[in-house]
Amino acid sequence: MMDFEHSLPMLLLRAREACMTNFRPILSDHGLTEQQWRVVRALAEHNGLESKELAERTLILKPSMTGIIDRLERDGLVLRKKDKGDGRKTCIWLTRKASRLYERIMPLVEAGYNDMQIGFTDKKWDVLYESLFHLIQLNSNSQK
Repeated sequence: MMDFEHSLPMLLLRAREACMTNFRPILSDHGLTEQQWRVVRALAEHNGLESKELAERTLILKPSMTGIIDRLERDGLVLRKKDKGDGRKTCIWLTRKASRLYERIMPLVEAGYNDMQIGFTDKKWDVLYESLFHLIQLNSNSQK
């Protein structure tokens, strides 16, 4: 049996923490938490999502999502709007302020990715991504 320190979940958590050291200062300098950035980034790619779908895409629990959206709305970064097709649904939209913030942050995030990739060959970087996608896919299939 593998010891706790070398278990896959612990290695994945350590890898996440190692990655986030590149991004936390960027987000902090722009007044965002990691979770707020995940919401802004998800909406930048798919604006107008329902809270439930946004929570699923960002891997943020729905109760936490409510508070995050409240703070982003308070800060003028998102708007809640009723869905035109179904008035029972509320969708979350980025404001212009958030879109401009995203445009300022994204090049810095991309530079952070480039810094991480320096220690890898292109082939090893691709294998890392393929392995992670494969692991996620296997886990998704086993939950059905």
